[in-house]
Amino acid sequence: MSFANVPFMNSLAKNRETMKKSFIVLALLSMQIWGLVSCSKDTSPTPQITLGEELQQALDDGLASFKGKGVSATVIMPDGETWTGASGISYGTKPVTTDMQFGAGSIAKTFTAVTILQLVEENGITLDEPISRWISSYPHIDGSITIRQLLNHTGGLYDFVKNDDYWVNIFDEPSRVWTPEEIILEFNREPVYPKGTDWHYSNTGYNLLRMIIGELEGSGIPAVNEERFFQPLGLSNTFTTMGATLPPGVAHGWWDLNEDGNYDDFYSWQRTAFATGIGGEVFTTSEELAKWIKALFHDGIVLNAQSLDQMLTFHSPCTGEEYLSAGYGLGVVLFNPQQFNDIRLYGHSGNAPGYAAMAAYLPDYGVSIGLMDNTEEGEAMFMSISNILDVVVSHLETTQ
Repeated sequence: MSFANVPFMNSLAKNRETMKKSFIVLALLSMQIWGLVSCSKDTSPTPQITLGEELQQALDDGLASFKGKGVSATVIMPDGETWTGASGISYGTKPVTTDMQFGAGSIAKTFTAVTILQLVEENGITLDEPISRWISSYPHIDGSITIRQLLNHTGGLYDFVKNDDYWVNIFDEPSRVWTPEEIILEFNREPVYPKGTDWHYSNTGYNLLRMIIGELEGSGIPAVNEERFFQPLGLSNTFTTMGATLPPGVAHGWWDLNEDGNYDDFYSWQRTAFATGIGGEVFTTSEELAKWIKALFHDGIVLNAQSLDQMLTFHSPCTGEEYLSAGYGLGVVLFNPQQFNDIRLYGHSGNAPGYAAMAAYLPDYGVSIGLMDNTEEGEAMFMSISNILDVVVSHLETTQ
């Protein structure tokens, strides 16, 4: 079991098929009725489908393509026009609504990375200094690894979520409070390669970054996120939890616990061990996820131009159309355009127990997208994002 990592998301993206329905029978039936009822010419105007209706249909079709439970999506156009939609259920017969919050998974890495870059702007740290300046020595951690190498996953560190013992402990003691330090000491293993020689996605590295932030800020990630991002940007429906009971506004998360092919309601599962071990889980709505991406990449109000350039300098770990990611910057994924009809986009994807999410910015079109799924595997989300991208790009290229 592995969550919140790009390789896991890569495996979900392969073998995507475009779902098409046949209307031949309907067309034949329509022609027969036409021939029977009248020979007069119908001069009534053909109803025009709106962009919002097209996007909602794209979302509905994406959910219907797989056995997902519910999805929510937001598209912010370059002029600020915003569409938000939802499809499916939270639980029972309760529908997913646009104001429901979902787990953002590894999209939380964007907040961690931006915090580090803001600290660089504030002259608190530099990207190329060794991590030994800020954290203690740990087994299997090379203290000469730089902060930049943690951010872009070139430090060679093992990813602790790949350790089966980690998940055994999380499930055995779901209410246990773990510190990031304890997670590293207990579940980290030998590096997968020497630092700076290759690329390997590692949650271990981001736990180290959160520890550095704690040293510099004197507070935990939930408070840092709230003070630096959620309050200033007006993200009032976004929060970071360390495992407290989830509020009623959160969509129920679903996961196939016993691998019988059916999803199980995961909402009441105690998440403390998971949330504390990674420094906190971010929950948000699709609209506020899109607003975050817009503020960061489109409006440029979160980082200065130099920091944003650093963030978007991509190391290219993957090649070939089978991969979801074509590169990784400082806490940001360059998505593989071969998976998205040659559309260029970057942002981040994420998984958490019961949830999947994707945040994307289209730099060639100025469009920001937030998409959230309340099933951990997220297949419906990926079909939905593909459908939505097709609608958005077709609309912009037709109207511009």
